[in-house]
Amino acid sequence: MAAELRDAGVAISGIVREALRSEYERRIGRKPRPKGSEVVAAIIESLPDPPGLLARDFSAANRSAVRRHVRAKLARRAK
Repeated sequence: MAAELRDAGVAISGIVREALRSEYERRIGRKPRPKGSEVVAAIIESLPDPPGLLARDFSAANRSAVRRHVRAKLARRAK
């Protein structure tokens, strides 16, 4: 059977590869990747600020607010 397929120009390795992928998807499936924002939220939640730390005037989860804060802090240091 395999020899006949090979003689007909069929790549057996391609058939096997596709069968493996199909079986993997059927049995195991793909695990959904979490969103970046969900990962950041989980990190921020798992690493709370220590007690007694002054409150920030921006949200650590807001990328543009963090960027503005870092740029302003670096500009103050450069002076």
